[in-house]
Amino acid sequence: MINAGSKSALAFGSIAAILALGLAVSAARAADETRYPAWSGYWMRVGAGGWDPSKPTFRGQEPPLTPEYHAMWEASMAEQAAGGQGNNHMGWCIPPGMPRTMINYEGMEMLVRPNVTYFLIIEPQDQIRRVFTDGRGWPEDLMPSYLGYSIGTWVDEDGKGTFDTLLVETRGLKADRAFETSGIPMHKDGQTVVKEKIYLDKADPSILTDEITTIDHALTRPWTVKRQYRRDPKEIWVETACAEDQHQVKIGNEAYYIGASGELLPTRKDQPPPDIKAFGKPQK
Repeated sequence: MINAGSKSALAFGSIAAILALGLAVSAARAADETRYPAWSGYWMRVGAGGWDPSKPTFRGQEPPLTPEYHAMWEASMAEQAAGGQGNNHMGWCIPPGMPRTMINYEGMEMLVRPNVTYFLIIEPQDQIRRVFTDGRGWPEDLMPSYLGYSIGTWVDEDGKGTFDTLLVETRGLKADRAFETSGIPMHKDGQTVVKEKIYLDKADPSILTDEITTIDHALTRPWTVKRQYRRDPKEIWVETACAEDQHQVKIGNEAYYIGASGELLPTRKDQPPPDIKAFGKPQK
């Protein structure tokens, strides 16, 4: 027979064992988190806004496009020269998507966790990108999105016992995207795959490098660019809302502009007015 004192001792021992196990798990988790790099902070892009920052914008980008998609790009630039938006979807407040979002127009923050790394990207659409690093596989039913679905793997390239490089692959992207402002197009089949190698500069830890390779059927070969970001010690976060000061409006296939006093203005010479016959219909 177990008396009351023995029961209390057993209960106390069980609680102590549970607490000890919890402390051990917490200690192991804390030790595990020290293996990950300190990438927090306010990161601003280095270089120009073209997709390849080492080259001039627009035609200076020299993208390896197929003839069909090169013609689409030329048409986009011609439309922009006439006052329209061309293939620049951000002109209509549509999110840039991957990989364009990594141009990092207005600053981003990175939060590194063992199972997922977050990219909090300001931009006009305030995008939150998640890179899963918990060993999961690709979902069977992958719903297309602008940022896609990203799976990453941490690597210790220096062999020092801590992770210093994040390898990422992104799939499941919507088709209506472009590389940058001039409208360098991606294939309409939505089969883009983006691979990244992200790491700190060994000589300057305030510089983060992202080597981005885009595999897309609009390209004649995989296109690799190197984008860099500088960590700014003054973290000044701003709120942006694309629709708040949006003056571009698309009616049918035509792009118009809304003036300061709210009037609808043309974006090119001799542009036809929008069809407003629906407003002349009698009200029932």
